Amino acid sequence: MMVFGAGGFLGARICALLADRGIEYRGLSRTRSEPFRRCDLTSMHPYALDTQIGMYKPTVIVNAVGATLGEPADLVGANVIAVAALLNSVRDNAGHARFVQLGSAAEYGAGQHGTSLDEQTPPRPLGPYGITKLAGSELVLRAQRAGWDAVVLRIFDVIGPGAPESTLTGRVIRDLRSRQLIEVGSLDVWRDFVDVRDVAEAVLAVALADGKLPPVLNVGTGRATLARDVAGQLFERSGQPARIVDDDQTALGAAWQQADITLIGETLGWSPKVALDQSLADSWSESV
Repeated sequence: MMVFGAGGFLGARICALLADRGIEYRGLSRTRSEPFRRCDLTSMHPYALDTQIGMYKPTVIVNAVGATLGEPADLVGANVIAVAALLNSVRDNAGHARFVQLGSAAEYGAGQHGTSLDEQTPPRPLGPYGITKLAGSELVLRAQRAGWDAVVLRIFDVIGPGAPESTLTGRVIRDLRSRQLIEVGSLDVWRDFVDVRDVAEAVLAVALADGKLPPVLNVGTGRATLARDVAGQLFERSGQPARIVDDDQTALGAAWQQADITLIGETLGWSPKVALDQSLADSWSESV
């Protein structure tokens, strides 16, 4: 198995799980070297990528490369160009490998309050991140329609130990640890928060499953939680005086997202195991 984006929040957790289960893998990362091999899909020469994939001849390739923030060109590079480069090399050097693309719930856009988004929901992303993630996923789905063994996992809001500052919990924990002012985006939105360890288990289940899989699978908890409540739980856990300043203009209209996880449960028997309270407690403890 090869994991691209192994140095990121999701990629590192996936690699740790593979190592824990004794599954042979090769991790590749744009920003880190040891224990991973350096690999920047947006800039490396196609021959170098071909050499890597041809050398290891993986049966599964997990693409955890992606950017959530940055200039439009950065988002296009990480979320679209990187996918295209990887697909081209896999086609020529590991055509029988299963391709697992880590997509995002941002591809769906907003849901109607009180409802769940299933895999048949038409994607309507609302911002540059969601648009570029959808473009990358569509490249993978086009390959799947052409006969590839390929799956897109639409992952909802990932939290848990080690969450970066690009996530809600990462930003809140950073501010609670460093100052008495919490500055975040809109907290009056509902999101399906899923622990990174559960996401890693879902990726592993997809990677090792026998037979043909659905082209898209949601990974979430099936429950939406108000972002303000999540921030409040971390605030209470800290026991520190602080003031929360949020910006109600940053929600981009996506006030509600909740996953329908029926399909992944029926297909793979996967379900989330880490409760929200436990995920927040572990996140706070690890940040010390």
